[in-house]
Amino acid sequence: MKRKVKGLQRILKVRETQKKLKESALAKAGNHCAALEHNAQRIKNLHSETQSDVKAESADLLAARMELSGRLLDAERSIERSMVTARQDFAHAERQNFAARSTYESTEKLLQSNMKKARKAEVFKSDVRHNILYNIANNRKKGSGQ
Repeated sequence: MKRKVKGLQRILKVRETQKKLKESALAKAGNHCAALEHNAQRIKNLHSETQSDVKAESADLLAARMELSGRLLDAERSIERSMVTARQDFAHAERQNFAARSTYESTEKLLQSNMKKARKAEVFKSDVRHNILYNIANNRKKGSGQ
């Protein structure tokens, strides 16, 4: 039983490492989503700045603003696609994290159960030894008294 408990302890350490890796992957995916959302908001703000208060001082300035506005729209669409992918990656990381956590918890419960069984077996074993020695001593007393 001790060998089984030791094996489960090693497995539990591996599961704990897996759980920590999945937690860090989840944190990275969350940070990536947050950074993309921040960048998308900055692009939207820049786009609204280029569209507001447009004064046609020269044709070159107006053309530059229009080109910048077009590029910002392209960047906004691109970052929206990236955000969709990042959200999917985040959802996948959440599922992986949940699976790793539940695997770790079930392994931990199994280990605790096996440790409890091992303790009970040790107690029973020591009680049986004591009982055997006690019975041998009593049988000798009975045998010698007759």
